[in-house]
Amino acid sequence: MNGYRARTTPSWRVTDARPFRPQLALAALAVVGVLLMEVWQCSSVASLSEQVGRATHGLQTGNAMLEWRRAQLDRASSRTSLGPMASAIGLRPADPQSMVLLPAEYLEPAEAHASASEPAMVAFAGRVVQSLVPDASARGRRVN
Repeated sequence: MNGYRARTTPSWRVTDARPFRPQLALAALAVVGVLLMEVWQCSSVASLSEQVGRATHGLQTGNAMLEWRRAQLDRASSRTSLGPMASAIGLRPADPQSMVLLPAEYLEPAEAHASASEPAMVAFAGRVVQSLVPDASARGRRVN
């Protein structure tokens, strides 16, 4: 057995190479572009998320400091610390004899609060009239 094989095509003939297809190259380039765009969008979203996190942390820190300083002011403005300041400007506590208790007949009855639609209608009518007839305004010395 010898290893010689006969060819069906002559040896001097060049085999046909696959032709270059620009469509495949453009499609591959488009896929790479889309993937790069996706990576860029993900990184920009991550960057914005980091900025929002920093801003939120700063806001929380600022709110905590504000509450702490308000608590300090509340502790500093106790009745004992404000007493000398009030006496320096002439303020006195209210005299219990000057308080007057009114009898129940002088107070508005509870049924008056039940008809809440009536004041709402009066307020609505007042707004309508105000829009139709505006208030007179003072004019300057120079008139057209």
